[in-house]
Amino acid sequence: MSKGGNGTGTVYKPKYPSKNLPFRAEVWITDLSRPSGKRRISKNFKKKSQAEDWRDETVRKYGNHNNSGICDNDITLAEWLIYWLKTFCLNIKESTRTGYACYINQHIAQNKIGRIRLKNLNVCNLQAFIGYLLTDGNIRDGGGMSPKTVRSLILMVRKSLRTAIGAGIIDKNAADYVVLPKLEQKPVEYLNVDQIKALIETSRGERWEIFFPLAFMTGCRIGELAALRRSSLRTENGITYLAIEGSLNRITNRDLSSDKKTVLRVGPTKNSKSRQIPLSDELVKLLHDHFRRQDMDAVRACGAYERDPFVFSNELGGFVDPQTIRVWSQAIAQKAGIESFHPHLLRKSFATIGAANMDLKQLSAILGHSSLNVSACYYIGSDLATKSTALAGMNAVCNELINNAG
Repeated sequence: MSKGGNGTGTVYKPKYPSKNLPFRAEVWITDLSRPSGKRRISKNFKKKSQAEDWRDETVRKYGNHNNSGICDNDITLAEWLIYWLKTFCLNIKESTRTGYACYINQHIAQNKIGRIRLKNLNVCNLQAFIGYLLTDGNIRDGGGMSPKTVRSLILMVRKSLRTAIGAGIIDKNAADYVVLPKLEQKPVEYLNVDQIKALIETSRGERWEIFFPLAFMTGCRIGELAALRRSSLRTENGITYLAIEGSLNRITNRDLSSDKKTVLRVGPTKNSKSRQIPLSDELVKLLHDHFRRQDMDAVRACGAYERDPFVFSNELGGFVDPQTIRVWSQAIAQKAGIESFHPHLLRKSFATIGAANMDLKQLSAILGHSSLNVSACYYIGSDLATKSTALAGMNAVCNELINNAG
């Protein structure tokens, strides 16, 4: 067996070699989408020298990221990010960890910037990398990545470099000086009342017909709705409310004994905080009607039904993948004559209509946003009708002033 050095791959003859390709080159590369953090790639060759050349070229292409976690000033950017994610990111959500792993594995570790030593990394390196991401960074479909994704990736790098400063590896953060792409503020899309009525009417008789009124009248995210159980409906001091305590999301599977890359797990909400959403009497009635239909499923299940079923459940009261609910809701929307529908439109519709009827601070708390700015800038739409409604109170004051002046 011919080795190219510790962690740089091997060249050998397999136990049962191919007649025409007897030599195999093998290299372990970083792949943070896998629980082990690495992946083996190999290729067979006719000549040993060809196998060695491929091994060496592959090591140069992907970098020698041994994930050892050694903190010194010779560590590369990719090595540092792997170590940082594993060692310092202890309190981030699993979905955030998966996103960071994707950034590191697919965009940084496989780019030449990942092989730059941390002590040599400068603002020009990062700015050139940003330009590359915007023009050619979309690995799946070709072309560039969105400005929002590029900003998220660079902000992750910036955060990790701040930790590197604290660890004494570098003296300054090159990511603090880059120019990030500007985000285009698109108009907020939302549904009008007639469209929401059409969705509710079209879904009548469906297993999850409660989805549209519940999503619109609570403003919940689809993962939060999918995580609701019957016990989430509670009453306190005469007020019936939904306890939003988690979100059902698909995350990277870290079970080494399983072949599944992803699994569904109920984790914390997006801002990791639970909240309570009071419900109208009509919505409570609809929920109880839905529970009665579930009770009929429980009878048919002959004891196999969940004791505390999910609100959006399968035939046995178990959870349903949010993607399944999403596809179902889009099919209903198509029947209702609504094009380009996605469930988040219901959340934005709740925010837009609610903004004309309640205090922004309370609206933001119900939506579970981290700040009022998120609610105001990204969730509340505005057209001529909503502006007219919002100005109704001001118009009354103006009319009174004009009449009194006359």
